Amino acid sequence: MMKIRLSKKNIPFLILIFFGIVVFSMGLLNHYLFRTVAHDYGNYNFAFWDYSHFRISPLTSFRGNFLQDHFSFTLMYFIPVFWLLNWITHTYTLIIIQQSFVLIAAWYSYKLVRLKSDNLWLGAGVIFYYFILLGRYTAFSADVNLAIISACFIPIFIYYFKTKKYILSLIILILSLFSRENIPIWFIFIFVVLLIDHRKEKKAVLISITGIIVSVVYFILLFKVFIPSIETPGISYQLFNYAALGKTPGDAILFILNHPVESVKLFFVNHLNNPAFDGIKAEFYWVYLISGGFILLLRPKYIIWFIPIVAQKVLNDLPSRWGIVSYYSIEVVTLLPLSVFLTLASIRSKVLQNSLVIIICIATIATTIYKMDKQNLKVPSKMNASKVKIYDKAFYKTPFDVKKVNQLLKQIPPEAKVSASNILLPHLAQRQHIYFFPNVNDADYIIFSVFDNNYLFNNNHDENIRNMYFSDPNWKIIAKEFPVFLLKHGNSAITSEISNSLWNHSDTLSCDYERFDTDDQHQLLSKIEIKETKKFLTSEKSRSEINSIKLTPENKYSTRIKVKNVKPEDHVQIDVWCLCKEEKDGHVVGDYGKDFHFHTSESDSIDSAGWAKYSLSFWIPKKHDPSDCSIFFFNSGTEPAYFDDLQIIVRSNLSINQ
Repeated sequence: MMKIRLSKKNIPFLILIFFGIVVFSMGLLNHYLFRTVAHDYGNYNFAFWDYSHFRISPLTSFRGNFLQDHFSFTLMYFIPVFWLLNWITHTYTLIIIQQSFVLIAAWYSYKLVRLKSDNLWLGAGVIFYYFILLGRYTAFSADVNLAIISACFIPIFIYYFKTKKYILSLIILILSLFSRENIPIWFIFIFVVLLIDHRKEKKAVLISITGIIVSVVYFILLFKVFIPSIETPGISYQLFNYAALGKTPGDAILFILNHPVESVKLFFVNHLNNPAFDGIKAEFYWVYLISGGFILLLRPKYIIWFIPIVAQKVLNDLPSRWGIVSYYSIEVVTLLPLSVFLTLASIRSKVLQNSLVIIICIATIATTIYKMDKQNLKVPSKMNASKVKIYDKAFYKTPFDVKKVNQLLKQIPPEAKVSASNILLPHLAQRQHIYFFPNVNDADYIIFSVFDNNYLFNNNHDENIRNMYFSDPNWKIIAKEFPVFLLKHGNSAITSEISNSLWNHSDTLSCDYERFDTDDQHQLLSKIEIKETKKFLTSEKSRSEINSIKLTPENKYSTRIKVKNVKPEDHVQIDVWCLCKEEKDGHVVGDYGKDFHFHTSESDSIDSAGWAKYSLSFWIPKKHDPSDCSIFFFNSGTEPAYFDDLQIIVRSNLSINQ
């Protein structure tokens, strides 16, 4: 009987294979389960397809083309991969490319550590550590991003530099510089570290100094010549958001030179003077200090090459970039394994090396798991847990029947012009004409999920636009897999306004606060709800007859009303009239369960007496207990607000035109 022996030499390979399966599974599943979004992954897929067809076109959810978002040629590097693989992998191609680069960077980190140490456990440890850092997983919130790919060039460059393969290192340097506009600044500091490391090697010193000069010159040309040359008139480069330093990179450099103490202080304080953002920067530092960063105190030179990538995080005007969520730590977690384990390799005792590897990895795993729980984050709303926690059952939940929706997508011809909603657009973006719904333009098809909103607008706006196309005689619903609807441009017999003719069944329930239920078939308010509502009744103001309900700053919330007789896939519309000092003071809220919450504070119309009509509509999901559906009103103003003439319309079974 043949025995299979596991050699210690194979351990680094096995670790790489294991985590390769993890990161590929996460990337591919997030896309398959419709968790990728129009911005960024939809834009990336469109740009990749566009470049591969030798075009540079405006993006669907951005004000210009892809180069105007980031001055990067990275996607162009992979045009041969598009023609080699894309006919099989389709919109998954970029995920495969990115995760392959992540694995390659991990392997080169291993090779670098092995250059400095014959301790196999240091080599195995650096791969393991590389894949347990928190930022490796929070980056999945961004699907595919240039920052993730461009950071992967750095360990490859350093390896070829340190092995004196300078031609290969020059090629990687050029690819890196052209990969993202922040890379030149990063390379200035990388070359400083290499200069310190190889200060006794004349050739390496000369190349390092040349690299610094090249990086500085390219950075100047980038912002003075290249980026301005591709700007659309009236639309300037928007990604330099460092108001505390100045309006331009040049201003920032002058500020740092003239105010060094203040500049250092900005690394640690909340410079936006909003107490809500206190502690975000501290959270970032503590997470990565505990996750092995403390070991760099033994070799402070490695801190140098973190300065620009940390600065671009914590000095930015957007506090969401300061912390530990999304991909905003990806450069740190790509270079930190190399820095930590090169430091460990400089320790003479192997016992101490191995002990520190164990301590660092345990601390890192504990920190990563702890911070993946939203309740332990400084800004919980910025963590998309369903995309980053592969060990959580929520990661495997689907928003609808994925297989059936994929079949529905196949009904759209590859050459068709399409308008698609947020989570559907990335699956359809590889075509010449793709629009981000509700932007329709000259589309032949519209496809959206009724729970999938354009992030630029609120739900009520998106819902009104969807209803408009449902009722437009030039569009017909040709297929649906709730909550996804596919519409095709063409004549139909649908009426010009959304009405009951679109639906197989409709119920209307009303309350004018004189009689609490004006529908003979169904009861709108229960006895308890009527009793609770009566305490808000007033005859001070009324739109019809005598009474309305009055909400004051002291009693700002109305009775919560259960909406009965609703079923999964029903459409609920709430109309109510409000009289208040400011339009935004009146609010209508609908919800069911803890996951679905809809709200509006915008009126549709105002009558001659000054009463404003608020309308809120939403759909009931398939997998949902309809008894959870309820509505209420509230007043956020400093003066009383009056609500009257409530109407709830429940519609069922939207017709499909064959």
